Amino acid sequence: MSARPEDWLRWARETFGPIAADPGERALRFVEEAIEAGQAAGISRETVAAIADRVYARPPGALARELGQAQGCLELLALVAGVDLDAEATAELARVMAIPKAEWAARHGAKVKLGIAAE
Repeated sequence: MSARPEDWLRWARETFGPIAADPGERALRFVEEAIEAGQAAGISRETVAAIADRVYARPPGALARELGQAQGCLELLALVAGVDLDAEATAELARVMAIPKAEWAARHGAKVKLGIAAE
């Protein structure tokens, strides 16, 4: 069975509480994971910074459209990298569910202190 968005949201709410459903917090975590994926694919920090500068030099797009584009890009990256995205997401959900909530609280608290997570 593949991990569904509802499964992720249930885990996030049980682990982090109401902040898990905050769109701003979800966007922060998405950006973090996208940067980590880029790093894993060999993208340099300087290139990521240049992309961020280009994006923020333009007006913001519509969230729904940007999310559709992000999903399309992720699916295409997985395809060309030979990654079964559904299988990896299912395995990742099982992995994160096995981590104690106290560890997640500590990780989140560290991000809050850095100003990169909502409280």
